Amino acid sequence: MTAGQQIASGGLRARVRQAVADPMTRNSAAIMASTVLTSVLGYAFWMIAARHFDRDANGTAAATTSAIQATVLIASVGAAAALVEWLPRCTSADEWRRRVTTGFVTAVATAALGSVLVVGVFGVTTSTLPQLANPLSGILFCAACVFFAAGLVVDYVAMSEHRGSVLLARNMFLCGLRIPLIFVPVAFLTGAESILLAWTVAAGLSLAWSTATFGARDGRSLVPDFTGLGQNLREMASSLVGQHLITVTAMLAGYLLPVIVYSRLSATDNAYFYVTWMLGSVFFIVSPAVSAALFVEGAKVGTDMRQLLRKCILTIGALLAIPVLVYLTCGRLLLSLFGADYVVHGYTLLLLLTLSAVPDAITNVAVAVLRVSGRMGLALLLNGGMLVLCVVAAWFVLPYTGIVGAGVCWLASQTIGAAGVIAFWSRLTGSAPEELVEDARPVATGCAAP
Repeated sequence: MTAGQQIASGGLRARVRQAVADPMTRNSAAIMASTVLTSVLGYAFWMIAARHFDRDANGTAAATTSAIQATVLIASVGAAAALVEWLPRCTSADEWRRRVTTGFVTAVATAALGSVLVVGVFGVTTSTLPQLANPLSGILFCAACVFFAAGLVVDYVAMSEHRGSVLLARNMFLCGLRIPLIFVPVAFLTGAESILLAWTVAAGLSLAWSTATFGARDGRSLVPDFTGLGQNLREMASSLVGQHLITVTAMLAGYLLPVIVYSRLSATDNAYFYVTWMLGSVFFIVSPAVSAALFVEGAKVGTDMRQLLRKCILTIGALLAIPVLVYLTCGRLLLSLFGADYVVHGYTLLLLLTLSAVPDAITNVAVAVLRVSGRMGLALLLNGGMLVLCVVAAWFVLPYTGIVGAGVCWLASQTIGAAGVIAFWSRLTGSAPEELVEDARPVATGCAAP
């Protein structure tokens, strides 16, 4: 190895060590790894379930387990997200524990209430989810919602503490444990009930394991402290509501678009849309993960937001470059793995989702900045406006455009949101876009230098 190669190798190792030591990079990597690996385990679970149970059992259980995730999102996600804002403000370990306890109590209470309402309305009254009309399934559903909500709090606490490995391990444990649990023989359970039992037990065990192994750092542990619970709840109330609505509006389009495609077009069209959307969702992993890490770091007192923004933008750009290039050049090949008809019906949609990666990243970064600076009304306006524009437009255009219309509406809503962000960038971040680019250039050059 020449002297120049040794210098280059040493510089590369130094940059890798620097990246690994950076809290925002570690959190971003943990969130993305958790999303990717749990998705893989999720596909494996449903493939095995499809071979082990009949189609009716799988279809019924899929609807019920999707309802679990939707219920937790709509009812409880704000309690977890608010902790990212509040925990860095804590001045003592006792205050930290009381804030975490408030988050747990709120998430569990709202999840329990939300799950009971879902069982009562969609299970018993309307039979939209007929499995929930069964008492055992109803109980399992409510327990699963509570376990998932509490687990979400553990994940956000881990992010706030720069312990992304806890988040990753808990979610791997959760999704990996489901697979053997569906084979546990319980004579009186139907196939759909066996799947629901696997989800519930895995959620409960992963929660118990993560809380037991979380440990304590400088007195900060998950041991509950109910002192001043009411006062803490009142102090955090506006943050809980604001963070909740911001998170829900950011994620809800992914739940609503498949329903709209199914309602306005057909089940077959929805199959093409859902597979293409899943492929395109790689772009909706990167920027939300890095932006979430930006939210965690920016919530600390005295943080240099301009430096964090530079790092965030460079990280997102580096991580998105390869997937965008792969999808633009190999999109047809990826879709052909599901069948030739998926290429015919889904390729244009996949290109639109690929193009949306850039404006989606801009709006995600902007929302993280607004959250850090306490301007939750503007963050909610940005997310809510894009959500309403996308969903309403898709409802009207889909009958005329097919599933491509969903991609057009998604890209248009993200582009309009990004245009608004760029227009008001200096007001949002305290620096002009060109200043941020100039500041980022030496950082990028230094990263690329041998």
